Amino acid sequence: MKTSDIEMIVELLKIAKISSLRPEDEEKPVGEIKDLNAVNFSLPLNMDDMIPIVSVDGSYSFLFSFLGAETWVVLFRIAVTEYMIKMIDGKMYYNMHSPPKVYDHLNLISFNDSVLAAQPEVYSNVATVAERFQERKAQIFASNIMTYLEDKALEEISDSRNNCILLKDGALLTFKALKREDIYKNILLNCRTNDIMFAGISKSTSTHLFGNVLTDDYFLKTFYETKYPDLTYIYIPKSIIEKQTKFDVWGEVHFAKLHKKAAKWFRVDIGHDMGDKDKLFSSLGAYSMVQLIPGYPIGLIEAHKMAKSVKELKE
Repeated sequence: MKTSDIEMIVELLKIAKISSLRPEDEEKPVGEIKDLNAVNFSLPLNMDDMIPIVSVDGSYSFLFSFLGAETWVVLFRIAVTEYMIKMIDGKMYYNMHSPPKVYDHLNLISFNDSVLAAQPEVYSNVATVAERFQERKAQIFASNIMTYLEDKALEEISDSRNNCILLKDGALLTFKALKREDIYKNILLNCRTNDIMFAGISKSTSTHLFGNVLTDDYFLKTFYETKYPDLTYIYIPKSIIEKQTKFDVWGEVHFAKLHKKAAKWFRVDIGHDMGDKDKLFSSLGAYSMVQLIPGYPIGLIEAHKMAKSVKELKE
């Protein structure tokens, strides 16, 4: 290793401005948006009046690979949980409002034209997107079929339920090439009709909507944790979202701190205008007080654990 190599790395880090992330510089974030549209909110006054929260998450497992044929047998699992808050002697409990449900789908994913021609159009659309990723294309293919199955589950739930909070694991966005307009328009219409609060919550994000070298969630955690110590949500202006051209975004984008001791800020996409945004964030905060992951709703925690269990079925 040469000294010149180290010097080059240091110079590149200066260009990336990562050196500005030292603790002594935390009051001067690179690319800071000075006027963040931040709103404080509080937990509901009466927890007994909380509507149930229905959460959807998915996962998948590659069971078999036809070597050299770019074809795989994949098992997808979509998990749905429903929780309510119950107050007993002044203490709050999370109770299952209905038994958790698991939906398994065994599918063949393939880049073979003959196979794609025999499958629904969604497979061809996803294959076209996945082809761009070369070595990761099998994972991208499976991941986007999984989100399709999640979206179909959301569509069905939104049509059959009412007066609840419906949560999707992940942001409410899709590749434009996937042509998910019809599904999401149905979901949003169902939610308006059936008095459902619809949102998507991301555990992590790779976006830099605040213009910082850090991803948005860690940018807020690093520079705004002290400024906003209480429950807070920050709206991302539509003008910023519209600058990206690869994705359809199905709602308003926010970053939220749903617990005072939250490990990070989560991206929260709200699916439609419900007239009382504070009520939704207040309700999400109430369902995010579990100490396992402070600031992340209990329903999504449990749905994630159930969906991930599909990984154990490979053998």
